[in-house]
Amino acid sequence: MASTISPALNEAGTKPPDSAGQSDKTQYAVRLSNALAKLFADALRPRFPGVLPGPGGEGIEAPAASASGTKRLDVNFSTPEKGLGLGVSIKTISFRDPKSKRYTHNMKRVDEELLAEAIDYHVRQPYAVLIGIYFLPSDGCDDGKDRSSFGSWVAKLFSRTGREGPEHHAELFERIFVGIYESEGKRRGDVVFFDARTPPPRLGRPDDAAVLTWDRLIEEIEKEYQDRNGATFRWADE
Repeated sequence: MASTISPALNEAGTKPPDSAGQSDKTQYAVRLSNALAKLFADALRPRFPGVLPGPGGEGIEAPAASASGTKRLDVNFSTPEKGLGLGVSIKTISFRDPKSKRYTHNMKRVDEELLAEAIDYHVRQPYAVLIGIYFLPSDGCDDGKDRSSFGSWVAKLFSRTGREGPEHHAELFERIFVGIYESEGKRRGDVVFFDARTPPPRLGRPDDAAVLTWDRLIEEIEKEYQDRNGATFRWADE
């Protein structure tokens, strides 16, 4: 699959201006998150049959058991034998803060959401693999004076990722990635992914060698799941 989220951007519809009311912004964010969830599920389905949302978009925000009751996941792969095996939590920010003109607002809220998700799912289902994907427009790599919005988000998300096994810290996600995407212009939808465990530049975009394409991201997600659930044996020449 090409490294683009243009189908999701198209499905989300016209993005309101930064000056729009909160209701319009929230509705756009929900549409974009749902469209991205379907895009991810479609890419994961050959490796995870039965992943939700389904091929027709059914099962968006499918329920999964957690320590605080049933909660909803953007992308959910569960089986009767294992329960929740893989969950993908999608976060988006599409609008600059009117005052700072940056994308660094809501950091505390997003961190609290990730903390609650990780604890609730891992306490109930410790073998579940949780992946966080945070989408940021590419111009967020070039704002700020001493650090960009991108650098600030990676610094924040770093402390929420890196869970190593079912007995490791429940409050952590296994992996979190920042999706840097073009929000307009001829390259609208082009996206690369940056692992939040990797040191970011203070300003500017990360080097090409430090980012993943869409296909490489899907491979990393599958590898994380297989490492937790028993890797598939392969010969060197396969």
